Amino acid sequence: MNGVDAYSALDLSDGSAAVRALLDSSSTEAGQTSIVVSGATQSYNARQPAGLTPAMQAWYARFVATARLAAIAEVRSAFQSDAGGAAKGVYLEAERDMAMRRQVLAAIDQAARFADAHGELLNNHERIVAEFETKRAQLNRQPTRFPTWGYVLLLIGIVMLEAAINFESFLRVPYITSPFLATGATLAVGLAIGFASHFHGVVFRQMHYLFSPQEAAEVGHEERRKDAIRRLIFGTLLLAVALLMVGGARFYYLRDYIVQARILGVSPPSMFGGIIFMLLGNVVAYCVGALVAYLTHDSHPRYAELDRELRTSTKKVEELKRQRSKALRALREGADNKVQGQVNQDALTRGPRYNELREAAARIVTKDQEVIGALMTYRNALLGAMNGAAGQARFRYPDGSYEALLPMSGDIYLTADEYAAKELSLGFTTGEN
Repeated sequence: MNGVDAYSALDLSDGSAAVRALLDSSSTEAGQTSIVVSGATQSYNARQPAGLTPAMQAWYARFVATARLAAIAEVRSAFQSDAGGAAKGVYLEAERDMAMRRQVLAAIDQAARFADAHGELLNNHERIVAEFETKRAQLNRQPTRFPTWGYVLLLIGIVMLEAAINFESFLRVPYITSPFLATGATLAVGLAIGFASHFHGVVFRQMHYLFSPQEAAEVGHEERRKDAIRRLIFGTLLLAVALLMVGGARFYYLRDYIVQARILGVSPPSMFGGIIFMLLGNVVAYCVGALVAYLTHDSHPRYAELDRELRTSTKKVEELKRQRSKALRALREGADNKVQGQVNQDALTRGPRYNELREAAARIVTKDQEVIGALMTYRNALLGAMNGAAGQARFRYPDGSYEALLPMSGDIYLTADEYAAKELSLGFTTGEN
């Protein structure tokens, strides 16, 4: 087969003119600040493979492409004419790469449509991540985290503590004529003290941020400060009203005991001492609630908000990743099924020249390894000439993000190390979809 013979005869040995021409361009290309390699849309394309730098592309087009394309076309034509039965023979390498190429192009299109549909969410997530990381670097600590449900349970515990302290006193109030009214009044006082402890505890925790001149330049700080003042005032009013209600209920509770003591001729309890003791019990419950609020909240309100926003956004993005993974898996399975179908057809349509043609196809694959070896030698020389560029984003790979869950579409930037690890493949299609 003349085409295969010509391709196999290419001299790509060390020191050959072709390899020298390739290596000589490494120093020039290494001086560029950014290198754009052939994009993912060229995957499995024999005319211009993906992942090649401009110098590699030019060398491939000059020394390899013509002979290789002729060899592939020759073998493909021979397989098609060497039919066993009614169906045409199958050039497995070409059919495999055709299926894989279609899968890549479909994945790129799918990623673009997915990104368009969820672009706002993704952009918002990136903004939150950037702002959160900036704030974490400024504060040099992790945010204070406490589950909301746990905090609510603790506040409910404070309300129940208030109920245990005050319920019997409210039963003695003459205006409260049933246990239901007493229960309602008790819970109202408990909720008032619970909210007061929450408002005060959070503001005390964030006092430095809210009233520090150094923080005044942050966006929204003045509104937060005004809101904190409102919460302090409202919390204080709730606490005062609750304590007045407790004091009044305790008055009626002790009044009955004092009347009974005088009737029996015994020393009556102190009205003042009894009321103060009851109020102190409620103040202790308030202090416990304020302490809980203080310990379970972050001292920087914006940092805490960003943390909550980030966790919520991350959950949504993870769900998008699962959808992306499922869609990519479906495309890969479709390509695998297509390839398996070609393998099955190959087994059923082998003509009389099958072994000869498979040998010719193997010769192309063998020569491909020499081509890839020369390209990898150049790549290593290029990276070595970059003088420590490893770890820096120097290589732009157009549409290369189609395989990644995030970002969902567009170009990716590879460091020198990442580019060195990227597999090079020549492909057996001629660029058709």
